[in-house]
Amino acid sequence: MPHSPYSQEISRQHKACFLFLLDQSFSMEEPLGGSDQRKCDALATAINDWLQNMAILASGDEGIKDWWDVGVFGYRTDEASNMIIEPALLGELAGKRLASISEIGNHPARIDTRNQWIPSEEGGEMISVPCDVPIWVDPIAQGGTPMCNMLYLARDLLADWIRQHPDSFPPIVVHITDGESQDGDPVPYAEAIRKLSTSDGQVLMFNCHLSSTAAAPFLFPAKPDGLPDRMARTLFEMSSPLPEHCLRYAAEEGFELQPGARGMAFNADMVCFLKFLDWGTRRAARLR
Repeated sequence: MPHSPYSQEISRQHKACFLFLLDQSFSMEEPLGGSDQRKCDALATAINDWLQNMAILASGDEGIKDWWDVGVFGYRTDEASNMIIEPALLGELAGKRLASISEIGNHPARIDTRNQWIPSEEGGEMISVPCDVPIWVDPIAQGGTPMCNMLYLARDLLADWIRQHPDSFPPIVVHITDGESQDGDPVPYAEAIRKLSTSDGQVLMFNCHLSSTAAAPFLFPAKPDGLPDRMARTLFEMSSPLPEHCLRYAAEEGFELQPGARGMAFNADMVCFLKFLDWGTRRAARLR
């Protein structure tokens, strides 16, 4: 029976890999379209929440199981227009290109306190209570957008990881940006990433566009028609078509996706976007 792609069991012996590429250019200071929240703040909050959730998912009686390697990179330029492309994790993990989920779960840079709205036990009305939040990534907004150089580094990093894990579930790349590449056309660089593969299938690349434009959100469009600007259409072209298991899962969760839907979002809820990646991976492969 032929092997079905994206079906490899995820385990300590066959890890998966998530690679986050974060636009940290100056325009990330601007508010996300239709809100008063800075794009860089929304991004950092979503990434920190995702890292915490994945560490919890991998936790068991024996501690945190090393099911995933995770890389988080930021890219920007300094005041002299020199490129800054570097790992974005803070604290003890600063400088690590890839960290295991156990390293991440056991070593947050710090613990912040945030108010969270939850229903009260008495009447069910929503009340604000303080809660502890682990932090691995801080918001940054500076300089320009060396997107092509970031993608070039990501391709080399993933090629090395695949050589060490040739039969694992293919790496998933999550690129979150608000702006246009300032160092060339990023499409060929994204295509080079997507051509990488393990024995279980090609690398999956997801792109999330954070825009200041208060335009209607798009989540996993099948065509570039209707996307509001050239940058959004470029990111659509850079994104992987969703595998069959993702389409099935989306239908089960009430998403009305068309054939050919791609892993791209425009001004969509980033928490929902990242949870889809988590759930989709869990549905695609058993974890042990």
